[in-house]
Amino acid sequence: MHIIRGALIFVFLLVAFVFAWLWWTRPVGVDMAAYVPADSIVYVEADSLQNIFDAVTSTDDWKELAPAAGVEIKRGRGDWLTSFMSFTGMGPSDAVVLSRAQVAVAVLGFEAVEEPDGALNYKPRAALVAETHTSEWRVKAAVEKLVGDFARRSFGAGVVERKEVDGVPFFVWAEQGGERRRIVAAVYESLAVVGKDESVVQACLDVRRGARPGLAGNEQLKEMRVRLSSDGALAFGFAPQGSAAKVVEVFAPAFVGGVSQDTKVQSLLATVLPQLINQTLGSFGWSSRAAGGRIEDHYFLALPGDMQQRLQAPLAPSDTQGGGAAGLLPPETHQLTRYDFRSPEAAWRGLGAVLSTQVDVSRATLITLALEALLKPYGVEHPREFLRACGAEVATATLDATSEGKVLVASVRDRDALLAQARAHLGRAARTVRVGDAEILVSTDPERGAAGFVGGYLVMGSEDDVRRCVAAHAEGRTLQDAAAFKASAQNFFDEPPFALTLTDDRESARSVLSRLGRRDETQASDQGALEDALARRGYSVGETRLADGGFEKKTRSAFGLFGEIVTRFAPR
Repeated sequence: MHIIRGALIFVFLLVAFVFAWLWWTRPVGVDMAAYVPADSIVYVEADSLQNIFDAVTSTDDWKELAPAAGVEIKRGRGDWLTSFMSFTGMGPSDAVVLSRAQVAVAVLGFEAVEEPDGALNYKPRAALVAETHTSEWRVKAAVEKLVGDFARRSFGAGVVERKEVDGVPFFVWAEQGGERRRIVAAVYESLAVVGKDESVVQACLDVRRGARPGLAGNEQLKEMRVRLSSDGALAFGFAPQGSAAKVVEVFAPAFVGGVSQDTKVQSLLATVLPQLINQTLGSFGWSSRAAGGRIEDHYFLALPGDMQQRLQAPLAPSDTQGGGAAGLLPPETHQLTRYDFRSPEAAWRGLGAVLSTQVDVSRATLITLALEALLKPYGVEHPREFLRACGAEVATATLDATSEGKVLVASVRDRDALLAQARAHLGRAARTVRVGDAEILVSTDPERGAAGFVGGYLVMGSEDDVRRCVAAHAEGRTLQDAAAFKASAQNFFDEPPFALTLTDDRESARSVLSRLGRRDETQASDQGALEDALARRGYSVGETRLADGGFEKKTRSAFGLFGEIVTRFAPR
């Protein structure tokens, strides 16, 4: 009896010890912003890769798209096993690390890489930081396997080079020839850092070791987390005030060419534009979560000072919230952004006036030049006069994913004034061409395109695009009748938005399905069913409004921003 009692006590103590050990070693969430440099210009975090995967593969979109594509996700035992490995730390090193890891990506800046033709290609200086909540020896084994496999699949990296820097183990994979691309990884205790160059990896290690300040103390970051409810989000991103200016500083030379052909003006804009952006834009945030059976991306752009209050009147949405512009576009339109303002002219003037008050008088004219440059690709030479003649609805569209051409569709308030504007852009020698029952004006210069009035709207763009729009309206086969557009009225906000964006994400959806899912050998894909499902589910819908403190946008789609990340970075 004493032996049995002693055995029971021993078993009880053993169980208690094991449970206490597991509880003590369980992963406890940390603030990943404390692991990246304070001067990061872009920061993204995710507390659980498994939660993201589960959310994406549990949406209504996935449930309809995946079976049609012949793809399956087996649940049950796999989910239980992942949870078990995460809590206990028992299992293969790479599987345990993936189940436990909190990850973050930090962009510290850009570097210029000269191409063979002499052109400069700017690439981000970024690092992936993972808090694995796992012992260092297991992290090293997992990093060498996971990152090594990725390097070999991505660019055919050869044998890994191992070394130590200040007592920290580093791993380097390099391309055998060609561009000599590299991936550098380092492991410090339970932390793994991966980047394309050693300096970026070292910067994050310095933060972890207390030799460099981290981003966690940034007050703008704290405010953005509260605004976007980052605690309940699948992922969260942040860019502090000034980040946009640093990005514009890099890419401004490519933009200013479309503003003016004067090299002096281009040089001035390239120098001053980053300063203007820094004075007129605040911090930026993003969060993602499952909502409405889809993945919802929530964006917020803060505006400094009282800019938001001063923009309320000019950017007020119209009372009608019409969608007639979609009736002028073919059903296969790649992207449509529809604006509804009480007065497009007032919106234009108000935006320019508010932005101008944020800079000194000598630079205010540059605001006007920059805003005018945004409308020039659509054939609008004099925005104020053009918008004064427009009705409440103005839309821009791209008909094909690979096309650089832009189409402008504007409701007509003053037909004669719009006709004069169109003729001024197309040139005096523009000829009249009949397309069905409609007439369009075609410029003798192909770069200036064409324009035509159809159904109370003005359509401007390339000749081919305008012809397609006119033909679609005449045949009664337009975007307005497509299933994707009919489902676009989402009402994400309590108040009506001033802009709605519809984007064809079908190619991205196909790519994600091929990467996230495992093909079911017993279930063949049904191409017809997949295309039908994509016609209903393969579009993203976004709404933008002016909110308290800045601009707010919500977008719902099959895979959200995660789909873009998977498409760009996940090897097949």
